[in-house]
Amino acid sequence: MVEIADRLDIQQLISRYAYHIDLKEVDAWVDLFEEDAVLDESALGMAIVAGRSGIRAYANHLAEDNIHAVHFMTNHIVSDVVDDRASGTVFGFVEAMTRSSGHGRYYILYRDSY
Repeated sequence: MVEIADRLDIQQLISRYAYHIDLKEVDAWVDLFEEDAVLDESALGMAIVAGRSGIRAYANHLAEDNIHAVHFMTNHIVSDVVDDRASGTVFGFVEAMTRSSGHGRYYILYRDSY
């Protein structure tokens, strides 16, 4: 069972993920990741990047390419809680306008480790 305070912290993390990247706040977004994090967006035909430096370079690319974007995060399930670790899933609906490909609409299933 996930404690309520822990669940709220994790949900806040997910909200900050969407909020900071949508507002092109690269430093705040990158700070959400551990140093050894791996961000895998290959299912969308995008990058697999590792470490904060790789994630920062990727975020800078997204910020330069995006005219605007908005993530709607929903159906958040936190599971497999052991000590100070957990995993979870979140569905995301993303609307974006980019310089490289115009308007995009994405339906995403995030599989996260916290």
